[in-house]
Amino acid sequence: MKKYNVELLPAAYADLDEVFDYIMPESLQAANETLDNIVSSLHRLEDFPQSGVPLTERSMKKFNFKMVIINPYIAFYRFIDEKVIIYRILHCARNYPHLLKESMRQK
Repeated sequence: MKKYNVELLPAAYADLDEVFDYIMPESLQAANETLDNIVSSLHRLEDFPQSGVPLTERSMKKFNFKMVIINPYIAFYRFIDEKVIIYRILHCARNYPHLLKESMRQK
């Protein structure tokens, strides 16, 4: 089976740091387990890059984003030129359309 490259953009790395920093004061173990869960879910995209759910929000359709739910987080990515590019990893309660649009402007 072919493996595809998974690349995290700087904003996605910053999101991971934010997740860790938020959980860590309560439990270092929980923070580590949460990051491990997110990273292992992202690694699955190496084998199944099309497995994410397409975003249906009208203003986001043109960007061809897909999302992977890693409860309570959502990883947003695009599959471009045989590569999975992770743009953001956000808590499901956040305003992701706004944050993704910002990410697209900065890229």
